[in-house]
Amino acid sequence: MSRMTFKAVSDVGCRRKNNEDMALAGGRFVRDDARSGDLDFGPDTHAAFAVADGMGGYEGGEVASEIVLRSLSAYVKEIPAGLDNDGLVLALKDWAAQANRTVLAAAASNPRLAEMGTTLIALVCYEGRVASVHIGDSRLYRYRNGVLKPLTVDHSERELTGDDRIPSNLIYNYLGNEGAFFADVVCWDGQVLSGDVFLLCSDGLSDMLTDDEIAEALEADDDPASCLIRQAKAAGGRDNVTVLLLVVND
Repeated sequence: MSRMTFKAVSDVGCRRKNNEDMALAGGRFVRDDARSGDLDFGPDTHAAFAVADGMGGYEGGEVASEIVLRSLSAYVKEIPAGLDNDGLVLALKDWAAQANRTVLAAAASNPRLAEMGTTLIALVCYEGRVASVHIGDSRLYRYRNGVLKPLTVDHSERELTGDDRIPSNLIYNYLGNEGAFFADVVCWDGQVLSGDVFLLCSDGLSDMLTDDEIAEALEADDDPASCLIRQAKAAGGRDNVTVLLLVVND
């Protein structure tokens, strides 16, 4: 059995008045706070780690990100045992579709929430395997042997068209989307090694720091999650910024 250590930090940044980001780590919800801990990673493990970046202005984004993370936290406890990789992927896609409908219903019930939505990047630990759920432009990276590798591609107009002139925050896929909605779900069975570091983050980090700067912080600092928050704020902190690090140990 392996063990995972984790730390999540969520900060309002330098320019926003409220924090629409939220993280899920160790069964707790993190906003304007930090949380660290560890858990066993083995055949009986059902756990989720996630970052959601809410949209929709004051109150709406905060509500959307919390709705989705609470839904995910409850769902991972209910996933049937014994699913193969295809079954796990299908189950997580079904959950994402239901979560999208839940956000839409909540938005329709209150005019103040009418435009709300949220991105999501999540790692689900399930019976010794790890699956990722990606919706929007929050990102997942893996740091292994000194190399930082992006494991997701933003669901942004810039990535879709290849036109760097388009602002990076224009996304076409998110939870709370009335149009075409999808979740990228990947099962990383057999691809998680001891020493791997997984970084989940909102675009408040990835828009402020280059991949090289992120890798340098992961390598050099004793508390890389907090270091990344500080560096994103030092670079301007234009948005809320949330970082969740997971380290796999034998």
